[in-house]
Amino acid sequence: MSAIRDSGHWLRRSLAAGAILLVLLLSAPAALSGQGGSKLSREVQDKIRAAGADDLLRVIIQTTGEPTSAHFARLHGRGGAVKVRHEAIRGYSASVPASQLEALADDPEVAHISYDSPVKAHLDIAYKAVKADLAFINSGGLNGKGVGVAVIDTGVASHPDLQRAKGNAQVVEVEVVGHENGLADYFGHGTHVAGIINGSGAASSDKFSFRTFQGLAPGAQIISIRALYPDGTGYSSDILSAIDWAIQYRTAYNIRVLNLSLGHPVFESYRTDPMCQAVRKAYDSGILVVVAAGNDGRIGSGFGTITSPGNEPTALTVGAMDDGNTVTTTDDVLAAYSSKGPSLVDYVVKPDLVAPGTAIVSLRAAGSWLDTNYHALTLSTSDYKNDPRNATRDGDYYELSGTSMATPMASAAAALMFEKEPSLNPATVKARLMKSAVKDDRLVFETGAGYLDVDAALQASGHTEDAPSPKSMLASDGYIYIEDTGLIWGINFTMGVIWGTGGHSSKAKCVGIDMTDVPDAITATYGGIWNGGKAAPRSIVDNDMITASGLIWAGDRCLLDSSTGTVDILGGIWNGGKRP
Repeated sequence: MSAIRDSGHWLRRSLAAGAILLVLLLSAPAALSGQGGSKLSREVQDKIRAAGADDLLRVIIQTTGEPTSAHFARLHGRGGAVKVRHEAIRGYSASVPASQLEALADDPEVAHISYDSPVKAHLDIAYKAVKADLAFINSGGLNGKGVGVAVIDTGVASHPDLQRAKGNAQVVEVEVVGHENGLADYFGHGTHVAGIINGSGAASSDKFSFRTFQGLAPGAQIISIRALYPDGTGYSSDILSAIDWAIQYRTAYNIRVLNLSLGHPVFESYRTDPMCQAVRKAYDSGILVVVAAGNDGRIGSGFGTITSPGNEPTALTVGAMDDGNTVTTTDDVLAAYSSKGPSLVDYVVKPDLVAPGTAIVSLRAAGSWLDTNYHALTLSTSDYKNDPRNATRDGDYYELSGTSMATPMASAAAALMFEKEPSLNPATVKARLMKSAVKDDRLVFETGAGYLDVDAALQASGHTEDAPSPKSMLASDGYIYIEDTGLIWGINFTMGVIWGTGGHSSKAKCVGIDMTDVPDAITATYGGIWNGGKAAPRSIVDNDMITASGLIWAGDRCLLDSSTGTVDILGGIWNGGKRP
């Protein structure tokens, strides 16, 4: 197995990152004085108030055009230091004294300043649960060959299931953080994710094996971009650098899918969030970005807990199901930890679909932080082999749960679709995956368009130039209205087909959507719901739990101090009020 490190100039521009910062979000203050206050995200404003004058704050600065040398001279004159310039967004990451940020925002070349938010890394049974076995048979053996899947994560360790015979595509390693020779994953998360996509099952396929753990697209090529540190955390700026690399080298490695099993709470609109903008740039460049919904479903009612960049409309955002360790999906339930929509600030309907994410067996990174600290999740050889001599030895596989595990299943399905039809654009792949998903009786904010069905996705039809996830709105009558996918995506992807409320009658099970005409008074008041945008003629969601969560609909950002699901309901999302 070979590891390839890019040594291009863009990577050398990146400075060594300091210690991981803890985010402690304060209640939303009034805007800072001065013209620059409106260009500062509320997180930056909070950080300024909490910091000392000379404290350096990590920020991401978006500019109106390519920043000039005069702009950088002004930055340096204020004590700022550039960390790295970005390609996926127009701008750069830097450290700037807290006392200088408001003045820097007044710079005519500055468009917006965001906080460099910390991010966190959020199969034999599951393989059949999503009908990947049927897909392999019915498609004539599609396995993702020739398709590059970039995994931005903690890295990938050397593993028998990722080794390929000479002449076949090997794992490519790119390092945004860390600079070791060869493959490495000190945390263990990225290796597990990569195995769900690309594991060959080699270590569980000999004559002694009675279970085989194989990824959904073993023929694809994994491009591992290590952007998270050995403890599974990192910074948004490092994720931006990783996305920059994926876009720059998309042609060289035929990168069609980008897996992001990570995120941070939503602090601002997707229109200004740097990670969301980078995801959109990748999408516009021909890469489908598949993102974990988040693991905050236990906070409050669970609604409004989608993490960034899963709130980006162009992303395919994936929630998690618990498949009960059975092949049949009839006993599957939404995983309690799986984050629910709509997204805060913009009310985007998320997740887009769900896939198995609980107790998923994939590749073990031996000696990693997870393997060492949670060794009980390491499978013994006897769990999958009849090999008396080695029965008590640690095996090559590991069990994890989370939307991080559900996400690579959708990424692998997308790789198979790109292999079958290389000319497809990301929008069409996303729309077909949602259209073909198995419908259920959960709200669209819980399971999206339904349960991933790889076999059906490969047989789905229809084309679209753009497939942004629809937005929702709580109107004055107490109902939630959502944009019509048939209008914003095209006639092949009507609301009934996507959400299961019509079209295929056998899948028309979804409750919570009342497909009745939108009252004239609502369209008149809200300008076609979206200020002249695509109003759905029949698109009402009626659910007291969602409408009662007042702060979801108040345009507020997330006030959580983590995305680990440990913050209680006093975290500031829920006030129990109903918008009049």
